[in-house]
Amino acid sequence: PPNTGPPRAQPAWLKFSAITLHFGGYFEDLEVTKRTGELRVRRCVMTYHLEDGSVDIWEPRSENSGLEQGRILHRMRVPNQHGAGGVMTPGDFNVGCSPIIFKREYHVLACDAFTRAFLEREGFVVPNELPFPTERDPKPPKGQFPSAPSLAKAPEQSSVFSLNSMNVDLPTLHDQTKPVPGSLSAAADELKQSAGRQFLSLDGNVLRFFCTSDGESSVKKGDDQRTDGKPKAFTLHYFLADDTVEVLEVLPVGVDEYSRVLRRQKLPKPSSISQGGFGVGVRPASQDTIKRGGAFGNVHWRDLRIGGSVNVFGKMLTLRDCDQHTRDWYKQELGFGDDRFVALPAPTGPILKQRAPPPLNTSGIGSDKDSLQYCLRLVPKPQPTTDFNSWQLHSGHVLRFTATFVNTATRLIDDIDKTRTFVVSFFMEDNTVAAFEPPVANSGLPGGPFFKRNPAKKTPGAYYVPSDFTVGSVVFVSGRAFRLNGADDSTFILMESRPSDFPKSDFASVVAATKSLLTTRGRESRDALRKASALEDMKIGGGGAMVLTRQGFIEVMTNADAHLQNVCAQSLVTLWRGLPKQKIDTTKTRAPEAFKSGPQKDLLHQEFVDVSDLFELLGV
Repeated sequence: PPNTGPPRAQPAWLKFSAITLHFGGYFEDLEVTKRTGELRVRRCVMTYHLEDGSVDIWEPRSENSGLEQGRILHRMRVPNQHGAGGVMTPGDFNVGCSPIIFKREYHVLACDAFTRAFLEREGFVVPNELPFPTERDPKPPKGQFPSAPSLAKAPEQSSVFSLNSMNVDLPTLHDQTKPVPGSLSAAADELKQSAGRQFLSLDGNVLRFFCTSDGESSVKKGDDQRTDGKPKAFTLHYFLADDTVEVLEVLPVGVDEYSRVLRRQKLPKPSSISQGGFGVGVRPASQDTIKRGGAFGNVHWRDLRIGGSVNVFGKMLTLRDCDQHTRDWYKQELGFGDDRFVALPAPTGPILKQRAPPPLNTSGIGSDKDSLQYCLRLVPKPQPTTDFNSWQLHSGHVLRFTATFVNTATRLIDDIDKTRTFVVSFFMEDNTVAAFEPPVANSGLPGGPFFKRNPAKKTPGAYYVPSDFTVGSVVFVSGRAFRLNGADDSTFILMESRPSDFPKSDFASVVAATKSLLTTRGRESRDALRKASALEDMKIGGGGAMVLTRQGFIEVMTNADAHLQNVCAQSLVTLWRGLPKQKIDTTKTRAPEAFKSGPQKDLLHQEFVDVSDLFELLGV
């Protein structure tokens, strides 16, 4: 019977599935803010999940706050603050309430529109939004961080940033290139707050210079003698965030990627002492010396200019050019004009030596591409095994030919090899070759795969491509020579659909080439074709039908007197496939009774071409 009783109430997990209430507020940190002398206030968002009564709290992240922000309370059911044994309800988070969760007091100031409508529908009186106590988190004075209100303002003259406190005799360039008032560098000089101020204001700003070295290092008979006297190109990066320098060498093609000449660090200036000034001789300065600013200070971005030079631990680099960002920085900070950024002409490079070709891979292990990597790199890179574009264009396209062994200069075939036939397949998607020998019963040969699918070399360093596989051509696979004698219909159709790859399968071009050859040979060749056609016609029922079988067509076109030896086997196949086919009319022959029995009977099931069609096509 139908259920006529009152409907049952839905459970909370089903009725309030994925429904949440959002409240905004703040809480007091344990740290005292040095600006106000009171506890620091931190914003937070409280989310109440109605389906199970759980709560999660998180603090919005702010950039460069220096605080561990994010998730404060993972989603969980919070015990009631009054200790009554229950859990907190939405009413405990009403606007103006101050719930205590795990001994931390939160102050609820606002809620979203949905939360307000839900609470009012449930009978709660939701007060208006309360203002955030901005007097507890006032705007910082000039030069301080709004995201970190507890940071104290540093002394006006910081030993980290003040150039005057480093006890360094600055070059005259500094005096002549004072920062433009109101620029970022001028503000950084005036606001010497803390060690992090420069990083926060200039992080991500990198000056890039293009340098060269003539190869003559101050280190004579050093570890890099093989490069002495050879000009080399470098890229110098100056990181404004911490005044560090990095030098990378611009390596030519084929050289391993070990281009770092100087790792990112502060670059100390050399002394006026000949042959060095970096500690003992030209030995790099210790980390302690670098931290102290070097014996004569560190290289500053004001020291770098187009046409100048920089000493990188004994290696002199000439600054020849810079990128656009570097130009804009100097124009903004120092008021430079375009005349200060005229690039120096490139130095004359050394005479390039002809690179010797790598040795051929004769081990048979791995591919040539993989073996070549050991000649190009110390740590070889793996090469792609499949050309995706070729695979997508030629996927499933296979050329299949019947083949037999042929003699070569180094190997003659014996009586057994003369009886063997093979199926040679060329896979166009990755240019690989496979050879298979069909098993023959009682032949004494097992048959099966003769050459597994792999790329096959045509010449040293070159592999077979689709255009190399045509009827009549000879291919070398696994040390043996194969003559391709024929192919299946799908192979011929594929070749005819790609005349650019297989020009001998283009019917129009083959006909034009054959006609041109006959015209060149003259009347003698045309008469020889007529005579050969008449002889072949006599073999079919005594003659009279003037038709040719496939074998008769080949005999006519390869007749020695016709002088058509230049017409290849693939062209003959294309001509035969392009000519119209017909069945033989036995009534036109001189002996029609011969087709009732004997070998002539089999001709009834074959295709023929009319001699007149052939002569008309070739203009005979």
